Amino acid sequence: MTAQTSATRRSSRARSSMYRGKAGQWAFILHRVTGFLVFAFLLLHIVDVATLNDPHVYNALHQLYGNIVLRLFEVGLLFALLYHALNGLRVIMIDFFPGAVRNEQALFYGLLGLTIVLTIVGGYVIVKPFFVGVH
Repeated sequence: MTAQTSATRRSSRARSSMYRGKAGQWAFILHRVTGFLVFAFLLLHIVDVATLNDPHVYNALHQLYGNIVLRLFEVGLLFALLYHALNGLRVIMIDFFPGAVRNEQALFYGLLGLTIVLTIVGGYVIVKPFFVGVH
């Protein structure tokens, strides 16, 4: 085995093991995805508000928003908003409190658990009219 082949193997091993899917990397990916989804909702909301000039279009659009499928999308939006906000607070904690880096994994799983619990509670409120018959 030549020195160049050995160095190439070490180099490729280092590159392949750089990302191991740890909590911080998943937090980063989810933060970017949820940020994009919240931004997409903001654009949709701007279009929605622009329909205020035509009451017929506005009412038809909000009739569509009352659909159960779109209500489930609202639950997804709630998850994205909660996760993005809570993860932002986690990032602030890690930036301002250097000792928090040691607890990064626990903070991530804690915020993920809190996000899921709050999404379930809020999701119930969002879809409740379909269970009790008022929509």
